[in-house]
Amino acid sequence: MILSTKQQFVDCLSINENLQYVATYKDLELTSVFQPIFDRNDQIIGVEALVRIQHMSEGTVRPDHFFHSDCTNFDDKINVERLSRVIHIRNFARSKYRHLQLFLNVLPSAGEYLALESIDSSLLSQRLKALRLDNSQIVMEVIELEASCEDGLRRSMDKLAENQFQIAVDDYGVNASTQQRVEQLNPDIIKIDRSLMLSYMSQDRSPLLSSVELARRLGAKTVVEGIETQDQLDAMRNLDIDMFQGYFLAMPKPLQVVFQHQTNDFEALGDPSIVYANSKH
Repeated sequence: MILSTKQQFVDCLSINENLQYVATYKDLELTSVFQPIFDRNDQIIGVEALVRIQHMSEGTVRPDHFFHSDCTNFDDKINVERLSRVIHIRNFARSKYRHLQLFLNVLPSAGEYLALESIDSSLLSQRLKALRLDNSQIVMEVIELEASCEDGLRRSMDKLAENQFQIAVDDYGVNASTQQRVEQLNPDIIKIDRSLMLSYMSQDRSPLLSSVELARRLGAKTVVEGIETQDQLDAMRNLDIDMFQGYFLAMPKPLQVVFQHQTNDFEALGDPSIVYANSKH
């Protein structure tokens, strides 16, 4: 069963001892960490939300293994993705970064569901309005997995774009994050996979330079992922690249709570009308 109602989501949510929203789904606990993304002036322009998955008996589950595995039930993949988005948005909205951009991963296979929804009246849009976040702050990153229907994925991203969400293609250069997908989706942002940066550092420069050229041709901004050394950062800064992300710049971690609800957080779980005190854009 695909989770679809507000109550179904609320039933999975709680707040942990660190005041972070978490989600419980079957035998899994989902938590949020966030990695900053920097511009050319070393300013943080936004954060990418990343889910951490803990199985109650088996321990840590790598998100890429969970979402990439053919052994994971399709409904479970969709539900974990959606619940992750719920806790990411709530935790982001309570942080000092809430006026910046929030990058959220999107499974291509979830595209058909987005295409069927009315984006403006969806639970996602309702929650953003309740938290005083603008759709334009949200960057939907299409990850590198295959889509069951690329046309359906394009339609869903078009609908999001029509409602002022930004679109990104994640991990460009690997798996299904190809030039064909980029040209079809015409994203606002292309996130260049770390493998292209490493190839560039090993003197195989064509793949990365071609990705930057593609972005410029389409009018998209670029992010280089996976920067782990000063040499890598310096080399990327010498290119026509807009943004940078990686462990060398900042590690993923939970966001400290700055803005508190006007009422009890647990009451707010089920009330979409709750907004934040002292929040600013």
